Amino acid sequence: MNLEWGEDIISENIPLIEDKNYYCHLVRTAKPDPEKDNFFLIHGFLSSGIHFISILPYLIKHYNVFIPDTIGMGLSSRPKIEFSSPIDCEEYFLKIYHLIIESIFFENKFNIKKEYYLCGHSLGGFIASRYMLKYPKGIKKVLLLSPCGITDYHIKNTDMDPESSSCIFCIKITFPSLFWPCKLRVQSFYNCCCFHNIVKRVYGNYIFKIDEKEIKKNKDGSKFKVDENKMRYIIKKLAILSLDYPNDLYDCMCYIFAVPPPAVLLPVEVKLANTNTKEIFFVFGKDDFMDKTGAYRLSKFNPERYKYFTLSYGGHSFALVNPRELADIIREFF
Repeated sequence: MNLEWGEDIISENIPLIEDKNYYCHLVRTAKPDPEKDNFFLIHGFLSSGIHFISILPYLIKHYNVFIPDTIGMGLSSRPKIEFSSPIDCEEYFLKIYHLIIESIFFENKFNIKKEYYLCGHSLGGFIASRYMLKYPKGIKKVLLLSPCGITDYHIKNTDMDPESSSCIFCIKITFPSLFWPCKLRVQSFYNCCCFHNIVKRVYGNYIFKIDEKEIKKNKDGSKFKVDENKMRYIIKKLAILSLDYPNDLYDCMCYIFAVPPPAVLLPVEVKLANTNTKEIFFVFGKDDFMDKTGAYRLSKFNPERYKYFTLSYGGHSFALVNPRELADIIREFF
């Protein structure tokens, strides 16, 4: 990806204050520049910081970049956690990210600006929106990439992006939603010896599938050229890694989501509408399965504060396959 490990980016483990046996893995700018703005990115569920690998060459050129692996995921620690409610789950993730952000921007560790741009993808977008509401200090703007948990389904006004495909989405989640209340997940079948190899093959090839038609290489050999074989290898490895995530992490999702994403028990649409928040940018892929309704409504409700974009191509993981268009949005507004 035209990045020199150790020159442009490095990784380190950030110990958690409560228990230094646990840590969060962090990929960051090797030599943070006090003159540059800062970008802090949060990945989604069953993922890791590797999700931002395609956009990283652009970001690292213009910003000090910090990409942690969420606790329990990626290369971060896997502590055993007892959850009992949706609020418990949310508060746990917010607490961990607050520790990380405080250590990076407010303890003068890197001698950089105390302000930063906050970005989150999918579940990371939900966490980022909740984090902004609780800990707004230092946040300049917020970039939410296909965030879950925005739409409040109790709102009767159903204004929707004309390109939304909610009917198709409803069909897709009907079957898995039957298993959700019983806390039966892909991992449950994976751990059953009878289905182990079948789930491993299907999960790696389907859940994290990248459509060949979506991968566009730049003929000029620019930094956004994607090596298809390398990308597929990385994503498949990530898929298999996610199957070994601890049970309590999956249980946490059962408390947050009413059915598989994007329906959450505590959506943020009303809070965002009634709070004087930072400027928020919602970005979705053209073929994104995530529900866009809440984001679209907010952009119509207050277009000065909330801005809404649909990329010309790409699904839920458009940051991997369409980094050029995402970089154009960042270049214009951040």
